[in-house]
Order: sequence, then structure tokens, then C-alpha cells
Amino acid sequence: MRNPIRGRLLSLALSFGLLAGVAHAEPPCADNTALNASCEIALDAVRPTQPAVGMIQVEERVRRMKGETDTLKFTRSRPLPVVRGPDGNFYLTDGHHLASVLSRIGAERMVVQVIGRLDDSASFWREMQARHWVYLFDPQGRPLPPERLPRRIADLWDDPYRALAAYAESAGYFHKTDAYFMEFEWARYFGERMGWKPVDRLNLLPALQEAEKLACQPQASALPGYAGPCKTPQ
Repeated sequence: MRNPIRGRLLSLALSFGLLAGVAHAEPPCADNTALNASCEIALDAVRPTQPAVGMIQVEERVRRMKGETDTLKFTRSRPLPVVRGPDGNFYLTDGHHLASVLSRIGAERMVVQVIGRLDDSASFWREMQARHWVYLFDPQGRPLPPERLPRRIADLWDDPYRALAAYAESAGYFHKTDAYFMEFEWARYFGERMGWKPVDRLNLLPALQEAEKLACQPQASALPGYAGPCKTPQ
């Protein structure tokens, strides 16, 4: 004989589970999304605020994340920061490498957090620069006008020296600090002293060995995260 109490309890449990699932779903990003709120947005709708990423890094992480099927859940636990601009677009201020990985594993949507709203189109880019929310330099450190920024995450350029700087940091050749865009500063430093020779996965190890020697030179002492003078003659 069917137990009516058990049936009602099961029904309540299922209803609660469904409601809990709905409660955790973020609304679509919109003009009225509140400051500091999280929302869901199409990856292709997010505007980059830097021209390039280190594709060697991106490709390595793509290989590690290929089994990740629930990218919304993944970004829900670590929403990427965006600023709503006067044109209604949402501008990604950090996490371009992760967004590039998500794009390459086929993600269509992600969860972001609105950390700012700038409504004055005349002062938008000036304010973005003042708040360190945009990096307007090409991979060789030359100034870049905002209109030359890629319009989609999938269109970001490759900066192999940015990847080299990231690997050098991971190896302890310099230290992570809170300085804005510090990896780009180190990327430029390495590139200038290595003559901007091509760096790819095949020659990454010798390039990293050269970066180790360069990172401890006196010329690098003004860079953020400088780890100190060389311990042995270089």
C-alpha cells in the first residue's frame, strides 16, 4: 500500500531541489544588473580590455580542461569581473586567459560579476585607464588605441612573451605582486632583451633558461616582483 506521507515528503524534496536549482541560476546580464551582482552572459558578447594573451598557456590549460562540461558551474564559483560601459557592453577587466580557454573548449556562456558601471562615453576609456581596467599596449609595448582592441575573446592576439613571463613567475624567477599588469611589464622586458625572437612550445625551455638569467639582472630591479640579484655570475 502506498504511504501518502512518504509520497508528500518525496514531492516536497523534489520541489525543494528544483527551487534550489533555480535559486542558483544567475539572471542574464542586463542594463539594470546591480553593481557587484553576478549574471550570465554569452562569451562572444564580452569585450576584452587587453589585446593579447599567452597562447602557449591557453593551449596547455585547454588540454587540462577538455573534460570540463559544466562551464557555467565552473565560472559560478569564480565569476570573472566585468564593467558595464556606456554602450551597454560588458568589458572583461581580468581573467582573459581563462575566458580564452573557455572559448576554445566550446563554452558559449559564463558567469561574471559586475564590478563597475561607467555611463559617460566621453570619459569612458580615460576612466578605464585611471582604474587600471584596461591595458592599451600591443605585445611589444607600443601604445594601442581602444578601437584596435579585439572585439571578442576569440579574437585575442597571441603574445608569446606574456606566456614566457607567466612561466618565469611560476618558476620563481620573479614574485607575484599586486602591481597592475606586471606580467606584461616582464614580458616586454624579456622581449626587448631577447630581440623579440620567436618563442613557441618547441623552444620554450631554452627561452625560459634565458629568462632566468635576465630576471636577476640589475636592469630588472625596477620591475615589480624582482627577486634579487643573481646568485651566480651570469
